[in-house]
Amino acid sequence: MELRSLRHFSALAETLNYRVAAERLHLTQPALTRSIAALERELGVQLFDRDKRHVALTADGGELLERAGEVLADAERLSAAAGAIRARRRDEVRVALYGVALAELTHPVIEAFCERYPRATIRVHEADFHQGHAPLLAGECDVALMYLSVDMPGLTRVPIFTEPVCVGLWKGHPLASAAAVDMTEVYDQPWVTPHPGDDWWVGGRHGDDDAPTVGSHARSALDMSSKIAYQHMVGLMPLSGARMFPHPGVEAVAPKEPLEAVAAVAYPKTGHSPAAPAFAEVARRVARRATGVPYAEISR
Repeated sequence: MELRSLRHFSALAETLNYRVAAERLHLTQPALTRSIAALERELGVQLFDRDKRHVALTADGGELLERAGEVLADAERLSAAAGAIRARRRDEVRVALYGVALAELTHPVIEAFCERYPRATIRVHEADFHQGHAPLLAGECDVALMYLSVDMPGLTRVPIFTEPVCVGLWKGHPLASAAAVDMTEVYDQPWVTPHPGDDWWVGGRHGDDDAPTVGSHARSALDMSSKIAYQHMVGLMPLSGARMFPHPGVEAVAPKEPLEAVAAVAYPKTGHSPAAPAFAEVARRVARRATGVPYAEISR
């Protein structure tokens, strides 16, 4: 039995929708259907009741889902432990970039860290929005460059700069050419957000009963732009995101009520790599010397 099959099972059990689960897993819907059917044959248990309109977890499926979650969690812990061993052995610092990370400062910060600590080996990867902050808390990376959410328990957050947020609209939207847009004017349209549970990116408000409906969760900044352009959704993005990764099908419009996003370095409060606070301090020093980010206010 492969872990991949259990991940497919878990995703479908969470969404109860083959299309949504397949999109989340970057699979075609027929491929997911075959994977679930193969797992059911291997286990000898029917995991889902399904017809043309509905998908429901069976009682047996619900019982096995809990165990599948434990297996996947154990696998993630094993992977994190192996990553930590590699990091200690190689003086490796694993940096996760969320979205546009620190915008134009991302490269200067990493370059300055390498100059300050020449023995360190930097390994950079683009983070998956769907995983949220779990990889950082699980020790799969040492430090993350990200935009702050309202709630980030367990993380030390070092603000680097604050910048305006714009509203992403598809080309051809009635308000795409407006000088500014009132958020309530687009509340009735589906929104795309970075990842589940991050309510700040829904209209820039947290816990607001009038907040718009989330139509999709993007895996990356490019995925978010694509959903705005081609699925006609609405989303918020830092001004640097629109500047650094312009999309021909997306217009960035300022909100009438200004919104701001804080770019930061984050790492676990406990059990973090010794390199993490040093990385954050280097980032602050680079930012203080020269912003390199138009329209940003540097944190002090």
